[in-house]
Amino acid sequence: MSKQKPRIPQRTECLNCGSPLSSQFCPECGQKNKEYNLTFKDFFSVFLEELLDVDSRVLRTLRLLFTKPGFLTTEYVKGRRVRYLPPVRIYLVASVLFFLSLTLNTLLPSVQNNEFFKEITETGDLDNALENALESKQNSLTNDALSYDGSGLVAADPDSSQSGMQLPLGGGQYDVNQGDFLSNFSDNFAKMMFLLLPVAALQLKVLYWRRKKLYIEHLVFSLHVHAFIFSLLIFTIILDFKLTMWLVIILSLIYLYIAMKQFYEQSYAKTTSKMVLLLLSYGVTTILVMTLTMVVTAVGLVMGNS
Repeated sequence: MSKQKPRIPQRTECLNCGSPLSSQFCPECGQKNKEYNLTFKDFFSVFLEELLDVDSRVLRTLRLLFTKPGFLTTEYVKGRRVRYLPPVRIYLVASVLFFLSLTLNTLLPSVQNNEFFKEITETGDLDNALENALESKQNSLTNDALSYDGSGLVAADPDSSQSGMQLPLGGGQYDVNQGDFLSNFSDNFAKMMFLLLPVAALQLKVLYWRRKKLYIEHLVFSLHVHAFIFSLLIFTIILDFKLTMWLVIILSLIYLYIAMKQFYEQSYAKTTSKMVLLLLSYGVTTILVMTLTMVVTAVGLVMGNS
């Protein structure tokens, strides 16, 4: 008969808030009823325990986000929220990963061919793998050479026609670095996309004004749909196939239709008509936001270089 490890004695009061304990978790603050010793082993054990607990929520949320359109929004509205990640966190994680992968795709194109990760696996030398990836990027460019000086990427030929671009602003022409413009545009557009969420929720509120749903419910729906689309867009960057973009568009349209049908519970005809109206209004809004983002980016670069 195998011996079991002795259990760590539990306390009768919470170490965090001092409330009486009668179960595994504190009824007031939620801390686990367990005696923690201040050793590295115990600290690492708690870290893994908390990490796995969070991962279970993450995996459950991602599975339902991808397989059941509109389900997470329905669960949130009904008050079933502890088992899933909050809508804002889902959106932030998806959008941050998307724009981060977009940046890495620009700086390290050899990641697409697994050269970067292959060298790290074989040698374990992150610095050398990064330098080789950047060297591969440098060799692949003919008119827009880049160099790595240990602190970041710099244009080796700032006067090149490929690395420079002219921006018409205020009746004049201004020369700016194309890489700087694209990088700043990406950062600004990520912020502008966050501002699009309440606009999309307002459009849904107008389309479904007879459903008597609160504005926050439409906002939660918008957060979940945008998180799904951003998650799909990450694959288009990793795979780097034009066909993937068309597949993402088709899947996004199908997902949006099913989500609207499941959450708002209207007929197929009404869902189709309202989806078309939503796409038209949201498309116009997105174009306006992108135009505004380009103007803000251009003004910021011009003012920064003046």
